[in-house]
Amino acid sequence: MTEEISGIEHFWTRQFAFYLNEHRDWRNRATHIVGIPLLIITAIYGIAVMSWKIVLIGQIVGWVFQLIGHRFEGNRPALLKNPTAFAMGPMMVLVEIVELTGYRFTFADDARSVLKFQH
Repeated sequence: MTEEISGIEHFWTRQFAFYLNEHRDWRNRATHIVGIPLLIITAIYGIAVMSWKIVLIGQIVGWVFQLIGHRFEGNRPALLKNPTAFAMGPMMVLVEIVELTGYRFTFADDARSVLKFQH
């Protein structure tokens, strides 16, 4: 974690900044916006209908999308560096989608400002 990120006082802002720092390339974030919901939706649906085939296929396809994104980015998935990235992935997707409506999240804006990250 960079010194700037380590200096962020609020835990979730710091974690979000770390996650954003690992996902600067718009193509990487785009693959996550597809892959992460696919992971969640197919897991919930597959379990609900008791179909491990749906769960397995959804997990494989969802992770492939994300790994392709990290090829664009040129780094390893954040989950391998920081276990809280498991929660940050869905949070980033939710934030990015909700912000399309014009709503802003203070913690996300704070994280971006520390990173000088253009949304």
